Amino acid sequence: MKSISRATIGLTSSVSVLGVVLLAVLVYCCIHYWQAKQQEETASRALHAVEHLLLKPTSEYSPEDVKHGLEEVLGGQGRTQAQVYDSRGNRMFGPEVFFNGEGSIREFSQVFKTELPQLQAKRVELAVSTVDDERFLNFISGIFASSIVLWILVSVLISMRLIRLVLRPINRLTERIHNLGPRSLDVVLDDHKAPLELRPFIDGFNRLLGQLRENREQLKLFNSNVAHELNTPLSSLTISHELLQRRKLIEGDELQKIVGDHLDELDRMARIIRSMLFLANANQGRELQLQPVPSLRQLVVSVTEYLEQLAEDRELCITVQGDATVEVETELIKRAVSNLLSNAIRYAQANTEITVHITQEAERLWIKVSNEGPTIDPAKSNRLFEPFFRAEEGRSDTGSNHGLGLAIVAAIAKLHGGEVFARSEDLVTVIGFSIKQERRLTSTHKK
Repeated sequence: MKSISRATIGLTSSVSVLGVVLLAVLVYCCIHYWQAKQQEETASRALHAVEHLLLKPTSEYSPEDVKHGLEEVLGGQGRTQAQVYDSRGNRMFGPEVFFNGEGSIREFSQVFKTELPQLQAKRVELAVSTVDDERFLNFISGIFASSIVLWILVSVLISMRLIRLVLRPINRLTERIHNLGPRSLDVVLDDHKAPLELRPFIDGFNRLLGQLRENREQLKLFNSNVAHELNTPLSSLTISHELLQRRKLIEGDELQKIVGDHLDELDRMARIIRSMLFLANANQGRELQLQPVPSLRQLVVSVTEYLEQLAEDRELCITVQGDATVEVETELIKRAVSNLLSNAIRYAQANTEITVHITQEAERLWIKVSNEGPTIDPAKSNRLFEPFFRAEEGRSDTGSNHGLGLAIVAAIAKLHGGEVFARSEDLVTVIGFSIKQERRLTSTHKK
């Protein structure tokens, strides 16, 4: 498992050590460059002094005097030795091997255009000892190496301390989150004293808590509605069976009526349970079995034909406008359209028209059902897609309407990457849903 603190300590320590190493290398190179310049200057001075002696006329100095002068000059330089050669390459002055072959040296050479008067010198070889310089560099390198090792330890300790200080707000926040429980969802984390970097996380966590609170309330309401919806048919069945138990003999039409009522109540409970199971599966985001539909209009028409008799009983006419090619799970779309049409038939005014609109908007394909009827309060229209919510007051018509139809439409739209829509004004109500189309085709308008 990766640790942010360890990674940060390693990173900061590595960066600081790298900076110290680069600084040490830079200082080392500067010292080395300065020593090289000093060696060149020493050699230049020595060569100039040797040349000055060798240029003296032979009348002023004898060769022996020149040799003594060279020894004095080079001895004064401290760490230089010279070899003087004539034009034939014979060594005329100086040691056979510089510094007896011990230690490191740096050699310089100067060739004269003509033989110099003294010693008939033609070429001078000069050696500068670099032993002291190398010792100094080795000493500096040792100091740098020790400093780097010491700095590694110091940087790790400093980094650990700094990381603890930096992570302290995160640790406090983590402790507060750990203390949260099912009864602590109403708590809102305060971000006023938190670092700026943590505020987006705290805001996101507070939004998550808000969603959990909202889901908790919806779950409470859902459970209450489920209990109410199932309690009604169960109570009806219980009372009916108690009456049957008190009556000794029931025959003929009365028995058939009682059995039929019982079957209706059982069928209603079964439909509620099936709808609840569907919503549970849909909310888990089950995988769709997509099928290409060449004509969405034909699919919608097949649903309208199934509901045609129900619409005629209420003197309603259903028309379909628009068409499109889509890729959907056909049975789910049929169910969503059927729920929208059933809802429109239930609340539409008699002798009016129900219209199904198929339209394309950007990357979404919309299926909207409009009907003429009572205007829905805007405050209630936002809740039409909640489970068990009914826009009408009371719980009338519960036998055929259990309040899950539009919630199922919303779940089907979500599975297809879409959303739902509801608008009611001027005695016209439009309710629909969209389908996200990755490969969309231009829809055509038909009646």
